[in-house]
Amino acid sequence: MNLNNLFLTSKYGQYLKEILNFYVPLALQLPSRRNDPVFMSEDVKATGRSGVTDVATKADKTMQDEVKLNISKLGHNWGFWGEEGEDRITGIDKTKTHTIVADPIEGTNNFKNNLDDHWGSVIALIDNKIEEPIIGIVAHPTKKRFYVGVKDGGAYVIEYDEKGELLSFQSMSQKPEKSEFTYNASPHFSEDLYAQVDEFFKMGKIIETNKKLGRSRVGIPDENGNIFDDLESGALEAVRNRGTLYFKTSAEMAAVFVILSELGGKVTDAGGESWSLNINTMISARNEEDYLLLKELYKKTKHSK
Repeated sequence: MNLNNLFLTSKYGQYLKEILNFYVPLALQLPSRRNDPVFMSEDVKATGRSGVTDVATKADKTMQDEVKLNISKLGHNWGFWGEEGEDRITGIDKTKTHTIVADPIEGTNNFKNNLDDHWGSVIALIDNKIEEPIIGIVAHPTKKRFYVGVKDGGAYVIEYDEKGELLSFQSMSQKPEKSEFTYNASPHFSEDLYAQVDEFFKMGKIIETNKKLGRSRVGIPDENGNIFDDLESGALEAVRNRGTLYFKTSAEMAAVFVILSELGGKVTDAGGESWSLNINTMISARNEEDYLLLKELYKKTKHSK
């Protein structure tokens, strides 16, 4: 199998080709946008009680608008969900055949602080008829690497050179790149979610804290000595790490749903319900055993007194 064969043989290959044709160049431009102070001007979205601020930059909104423009040029009857601003719709428009879901810069604090192993860019395509993601792409722009999942077509890692020319195309390994679990402690929480995170921390031991970034690693005391990292890189950590427990997330995890499902993994909201456009919690893992472990941990945080 090569990329052209995937385009030709997959039911959704033509859609994938059209998306990659515009999305790869846009994603590869992202690191250089940090050199422009206008693009890096911030819009503060929320500040958590730890003092960590969730921000968007002009680069976020600019790329989202560029994605939206390129989608319109394809001429399809597709809807659009974007992480920033008015594009953050709350339901699928059934007058459209599909919906594009895009989060232009996931891990904006990491993007801003040049923590280049921990931010990415995400795009996915939803089939509105079945209300399920059929294409998922998670880009790691500084590595020029794209994790791609196609429903019933497999999961792949695609790498490009600086000019956007294809360097390699290979099937994605079922074995994760990183052995740790991750969790999301995003600052824009409701009080019940803050309480759950407090319970999560009580169950383990904070073994390392980065005061500058307000991050912690938590060891959960069990026979396996599991470690949970707080990376704030969203979908990128979900496709690279062993499993994720997200107390707060959003629709862009559609991309993770496709990729991990094609690897035999499992992605649901924290209660076990299927992905939906309004998803706000998430558990993902590459095997059933890890999925059930994470689900049980979430259950304990929710019902602890």
